[in-house]
Amino acid sequence: MSFTVVGAAVLSAAATVVVGVVGALVRVLFLGYPPPTLPAGATLNAKEQAFVAACADALFPAGGPIPLSGTEAGVLGYMDAYVRRLPPGSRALIRLLFLFTEHAPWILGPRRARFTRLSADDRIRALDAMAKSPVYFLRVAFLSLRTMLSIGYLANESVAGRIGMVPRKAPFERRASKLPSIPPPARPEVA
Repeated sequence: MSFTVVGAAVLSAAATVVVGVVGALVRVLFLGYPPPTLPAGATLNAKEQAFVAACADALFPAGGPIPLSGTEAGVLGYMDAYVRRLPPGSRALIRLLFLFTEHAPWILGPRRARFTRLSADDRIRALDAMAKSPVYFLRVAFLSLRTMLSIGYLANESVAGRIGMVPRKAPFERRASKLPSIPPPARPEVA
């Protein structure tokens, strides 16, 4: 066998491996997402919508203490409106948070797959791993995501009513009938 034949066989095998790796990356990064749930013109793309819905349902499952799931409570629509209102720099950071959390299970487990491909139980385990991670950045990423999705969940009137929240248009204004009047502090006299 000549060197040319061996070299060609090695190059062919290497090319096959490279094509396989690139194909796997394309599949994992870009393929297999459901069609968008929100109407055309939404700020969140199909991948972000799938991630937000999966994460909302992992944090707020149907049949939990409050029977509405995250998606049933409208968290996806809330997050789309929230991201739309952000300045471009903050919008980019939120999108990076979604992207990071979507692909974090590759590294952190519980399975080597993106977040939206995990089972409901594995999604909960993945978020729990982030919440309890010794790595500060992972804990902050989890807290940021949980805070935004919780605000979206609590924005639903049924959810808010279920926990006894009462909407107040001006929460920092005094209500004369319920709050006692507090006199201003006395000023010391200067002699």
